[in-house]
Amino acid sequence: MSNSTPPGWYPVPGADGTAGHERWWDGTAWTSDVRPVQAGGGGLADAPTQVSWQTTTPPAPASPPPSYGYGAPQQPAPGYGAPQQPAPGYGYPTQGQQGYGYPQGGYPPPPPQSGRMKPGVVVAIVAGVLAVVGVVAAIALNSGGDPKADPPPVPTVTVTDTPSPTPTPRPTTRTPTPTPVPSLPPVPVVKDTATDAQHAITVPIFQGWDSQTDTTHSTVFLGNGRYTCPSGGSCIRGQFSVEKDTIAGSSARAAAEAAMPAYAAAIFTGITSHTDAGSASTTVAGVSGYAVRWHITTSDGTKGYILLAAVPAKGGGYVAFEGGVDDAAGAPDPTVLDQILKGIKQDGSASGSGT
Repeated sequence: MSNSTPPGWYPVPGADGTAGHERWWDGTAWTSDVRPVQAGGGGLADAPTQVSWQTTTPPAPASPPPSYGYGAPQQPAPGYGAPQQPAPGYGYPTQGQQGYGYPQGGYPPPPPQSGRMKPGVVVAIVAGVLAVVGVVAAIALNSGGDPKADPPPVPTVTVTDTPSPTPTPRPTTRTPTPTPVPSLPPVPVVKDTATDAQHAITVPIFQGWDSQTDTTHSTVFLGNGRYTCPSGGSCIRGQFSVEKDTIAGSSARAAAEAAMPAYAAAIFTGITSHTDAGSASTTVAGVSGYAVRWHITTSDGTKGYILLAAVPAKGGGYVAFEGGVDDAAGAPDPTVLDQILKGIKQDGSASGSGT
């Protein structure tokens, strides 16, 4: 028994697995002869019998049609689809029996195809697509729903509107109200000086004031705003004097404070109360002393300012400088008493003993 597959036309499977053409097997290898499957033969035309395979020489093949989709004939690879002794079974010829003409061991190796996708590649692509579908289905099942009916939730981003900060109102720029500057008393104009020969000093005489020297009690006397008193007699709005007699005291302050009540009562009648108006140390003609200042009120409602300064005398005791002005319209400013005190100067030409 021969082990070779007899020559003959054998169907060539197409890409979809169906036989569309046949190729001639010469008993040893595939030839380049290809033809369409012949009608009426069920796609297996010219299948010789077992007897014809062993005893007869196959007729020369008719002029084959042009090749269809294949290149030059290729020698089959060893061991792949080589014709073998037909074995009994479905589709192979058996001894003394008509068969279908398939070589034993399957089809001879198909010729290499050019420009077409190999069946293995198609199978791999299909398998890959199925794998992806399987993964999607598994995800859908794990998420508890049909991937078509219930797609996986899309993550959402919550945007919180941040309220715009309330603008801080700008402070209104206001022009500060200027603090009223207290009006300064007018600076008196010195029109002359009065000489005090006993104390060797000169006393300023301001505009509007008159002066007398060497009176009963004073070496210098200055007056301003003389008028008739309501009860009769002569009254004055302002006065200043330098006393002839010294006053005693353990200090300038003690001497000034002790002499103040008697002097105040002499120039203002009926004093009912007084307040301190800034008693403090002072300097007269370069000699340090002390000044007592009162603001008084009388029983008839008259008010006024009084000053008494004590300055050491050369012969002992203290020289008294006294003055007073009404706290009323038309009276001199009370600061004039201190301006007179500060305007007193030493008089080197005087023959007196000085302060």
